[in-house]
Amino acid sequence: MKQTLSKKQRHIKRVSIILIAAVLSYVIFSMAGSVLVFRIIFARTAAVNAFELTYPDVDAARYPREEISFDSGGNRLRGAVYRPQGKSEGLVLVLNGINCCLDRHLPEIMRFVDCGFTALTFENTGVGQSEGDTTVGLAQARLDAEAAIAFIRQDETLSGLPLVLYGHSLGGYAAATALRGGEDIRAAVCVSSFNSPNENMRYNARARVGVLADVQYPFMCLQNYFLFGDKSDDTAVGAINATDTPVMIVGGSFDEIVPSEISLLDRADELTNPNAVTLRIDDPYRARHSSAWLSRDAARYLAETDDPTDKQRANVLDDAFMERVVSFYRQSIQ
Repeated sequence: MKQTLSKKQRHIKRVSIILIAAVLSYVIFSMAGSVLVFRIIFARTAAVNAFELTYPDVDAARYPREEISFDSGGNRLRGAVYRPQGKSEGLVLVLNGINCCLDRHLPEIMRFVDCGFTALTFENTGVGQSEGDTTVGLAQARLDAEAAIAFIRQDETLSGLPLVLYGHSLGGYAAATALRGGEDIRAAVCVSSFNSPNENMRYNARARVGVLADVQYPFMCLQNYFLFGDKSDDTAVGAINATDTPVMIVGGSFDEIVPSEISLLDRADELTNPNAVTLRIDDPYRARHSSAWLSRDAARYLAETDDPTDKQRANVLDDAFMERVVSFYRQSIQ
């Protein structure tokens, strides 16, 4: 005999169906929103700032370079190798910040070459002339760094050189996390780096949409995991502590892009790697996100000029900082 539901039971059933439908709709739309947000935030880019040195600006005879390319996740990435005159002391893999093209760190590369090092750099997935519909996400920089290291390991001339890393911002995070499984990496310098992709995304989302970021945050983390799996939120601190490789962590007190809330430098008290050292820059001009390597005059020029186009002035290096980095590398590869 068919049992008839009471009025109260029918009401509870309708409410339950509505709630389930609402929850499912929320989850579906939130996940779709996360996918869309990732595609917008991590869109392709090929922008070069007016103040950046590019290869046509330098003496090609003094700094000859070899164009290279290698695969990362099915995309062909564009890179370049610069070699010193005579025997090379080691190989510096230069890892760029987010959306930075091939020549972004050309001033440091030239200094490394002047000091007797070979240097290799490249454009990340979705940047410049490298392939990729988007830059995918923050953890992609680590995958691209690992692909570059794999290329180095199979190259007859590069594989014989002591390998050290130099990364800025996103590249600093990539340098830290690439230490996992990188037993042949002799040292890493991480400049203006963040600690965690998820922390980074949450902080920046909060800055734009306030508490709404907390509502969407679990779905952003889930999308990040769908894209990168176990590597989606590997922390820089965790990777550094998993090895005894010498690591120099550099940061500025006035970093406007990677503030203390998400900074790797401000997690220094969590480091257990006995060979990790830190360098905090407090000068109000050099202590910004992209000026640690610059002279005070160059950093001040960039900070106080609305349209900085004097490339030579904007790219003068801080000799003391560069000497400290080179000395750190030399000590680590002895």
